[in-house]
Amino acid sequence: MESAALSRIGLAGLAVMGQNLALNIAEKGFPISVYNRTTSKVDETLDRAAVEGNLPVSGQYSPRDFVLSLQRPRSLIILVKAGAPVDQTIAAFSEYMEPGDCIIDGGNEHLGESGGSG
Repeated sequence: MESAALSRIGLAGLAVMGQNLALNIAEKGFPISVYNRTTSKVDETLDRAAVEGNLPVSGQYSPRDFVLSLQRPRSLIILVKAGAPVDQTIAAFSEYMEPGDCIIDGGNEHLGESGGSG
């Protein structure tokens, strides 16, 4: 991949919050790569990026392609459901990451699901 095509940041987890954050980052002029396990969410985000101003969003369809699409040191945001999905996502990306790369876990925790009491 050409270095000029690398994104400044990546975002994985393209539900409503993830899509909106990715498009907001792109709207500010930062090229961003996006990834979601459900590939239709990637397509949906790319469609929105085109409609909302041909924003600098690059869709990736595998953990490997996603991580390798980012400038070093890599910064990626994950917005996935708390618990096992976070662990699985980190494991999928870690295989391709290097020392100095950063993962920002921006997902929400639901205390009721983790056994917390009110």
